[in-house]
Amino acid sequence: MTATLPPTLSAQAQAVLDVIHTRRTVDLALLQPDPVPREVTEAILTAGTWAPTHGRTEPWRFTVFTGPGRAQLAEMFAQAYAAGSAPDRDSEPALAAQRARAWRAPLWISLELHMPARPKMPEWEEQAALACAAQNMLLAATAFGLAGKWVSGPVMISPVTAAALGAPKLLGLLYLGYPAGDRPASTRAPLSEKVTWVE
Repeated sequence: MTATLPPTLSAQAQAVLDVIHTRRTVDLALLQPDPVPREVTEAILTAGTWAPTHGRTEPWRFTVFTGPGRAQLAEMFAQAYAAGSAPDRDSEPALAAQRARAWRAPLWISLELHMPARPKMPEWEEQAALACAAQNMLLAATAFGLAGKWVSGPVMISPVTAAALGAPKLLGLLYLGYPAGDRPASTRAPLSEKVTWVE
């Protein structure tokens, strides 16, 4: 999908806007199991670190789970679920389902918020910086032909999962992989419904 844009845009601008327009959220079941090369993963992480950060605090930390390392993530998911309030939290099939989730994407990246002991910025600004880092990574992943999702359900932001990662606060995880089919189509409401011009 190529965005309809003014013909005066440079090739670089067009490429960036095309990546933004083609990013899609893709469910776990629609990813291939193929591993993501290390150099691609590092490029995605580097893109994350170039997010805006007020005061240059860089409040993000990332833990990468891939290959056999996902076994550790699987146990974190199970432990967090068992510590939660779900009615079936003591059910072995439910815990097995939590463990299985970690194996359904080839790459997981935690979104950890690390603020200094004496914060320079309010927490909401640091969370916004981490969100910008996540978006940078999703866009970089799209440029490499990957797809995925930012997941922030109870297990993904659980204090149990955060503690296992050594993170003061966890805003969820990104999972990424190569899509098994075409990216889903999507639309957005026109600017006229959301923008006020003052000229």
